[in-house]
Amino acid sequence: MLAIRSFKRAARCFSSAAEEKMAVALRQELSATHVKVDDISGGCGSMYKIEVASPTFEGKNVVAQHRLVNQVLKEEIAGMHGLTLKTYTPAQYDRLSKIV
Repeated sequence: MLAIRSFKRAARCFSSAAEEKMAVALRQELSATHVKVDDISGGCGSMYKIEVASPTFEGKNVVAQHRLVNQVLKEEIAGMHGLTLKTYTPAQYDRLSKIV
């Protein structure tokens, strides 16, 4: 039982590092003004919810925006079970944040 606990702790640490790595990549590659990366798999790093606001998304439809994110995170996505993406232009995100 002790070995299982150690493994879970290691997975949680990895997940936090993975979240930060993805957030940094999105900020750098897409000049993102807002990035939120959450491990929604309970800490094992197999499923993430990601929100990104970027001026790069201006004039692009949602599919094109998601493709840009997928390109930036292609290595990380290869090891995931699932991913939920929410993408916004900075203006869309500003309007949304005023509502919430």
